[in-house]
Amino acid sequence: MASSTQRTAWEAVIRGDAVRTSIGVVTVLVGLVILGSVTPAMAWGSKGHRIIGLVARELLSPETGAEIETIMGTADLATFGLYLDDNKDRLDVEVPGSRALHYDNIPTCGRKSHSEYCPNGWCASTQIARHREILADAHESKARKQFAIWVLPHLIGDIHQPLHAADRNDRGGNAIRVRLPWGRKANLHGAWGTDFIEHALGGKNEKLVAHDLLVKFSSRKTEWQTGTIQAWMDESHQLAKTVAYGKIVGFACSADLRHTRILLDQNYADQATTVVEGQLVKAGYRLAHFLNLNLRK
Repeated sequence: MASSTQRTAWEAVIRGDAVRTSIGVVTVLVGLVILGSVTPAMAWGSKGHRIIGLVARELLSPETGAEIETIMGTADLATFGLYLDDNKDRLDVEVPGSRALHYDNIPTCGRKSHSEYCPNGWCASTQIARHREILADAHESKARKQFAIWVLPHLIGDIHQPLHAADRNDRGGNAIRVRLPWGRKANLHGAWGTDFIEHALGGKNEKLVAHDLLVKFSSRKTEWQTGTIQAWMDESHQLAKTVAYGKIVGFACSADLRHTRILLDQNYADQATTVVEGQLVKAGYRLAHFLNLNLRK
């Protein structure tokens, strides 16, 4: 549960990181690209977040793109989306428990109210809403808007990873060991965050994949840009229930999947890859729409 101490610490991080950003955002961007760290707990891994940012960048209005460049020095959403993961360890030291801001632990079996799975607003959906207010407030400082632009591309991406919107006491699938059809061992969360993205990439680079997704799903753009943060979260949650967990052979609410390595067959991988493609492009569409609506001079 988020304490007042945690919230105060997070405010200090916002102020401190905003100051660092205003000192040298372009230098920081170069450093993030070089580091490109990936850990198993990431929602999409760096490639997924970059694809989302690349899709969104193509759909920013000229006015929004120019405003982001004024605030940040660049409109490189693909790199902004890496910030929270690249700095996750540091942020967790400065604000213990801040990793919980990347997800909503909505139970796949049973029910909890939002206040139960997101105590004191300590979850992704509430933080997105909070940083949207910062971005949309014409009276907010440039420094705080800078930090909001670091946060929002990442968290909007995160909530489109189905296992960041679901949990069955297994850390969003991190505690479930799997073997993929091509023989690689992973955990369920990591498979969805990296392996199925690699499957979708098919050897292509991220820019080409982002372009292909924009073309492939162009007819769905208007439909997919509608909805609320909670609606997007609920959609991801349903995909977790029906596919990420639901297509596992032998899945049931009463089954404990943590004590044996589960074989995911090719049919599961193909269905997961289809979902991943859709979720990446939805996140990009929605991020662009979100920024176009909320970023004001």
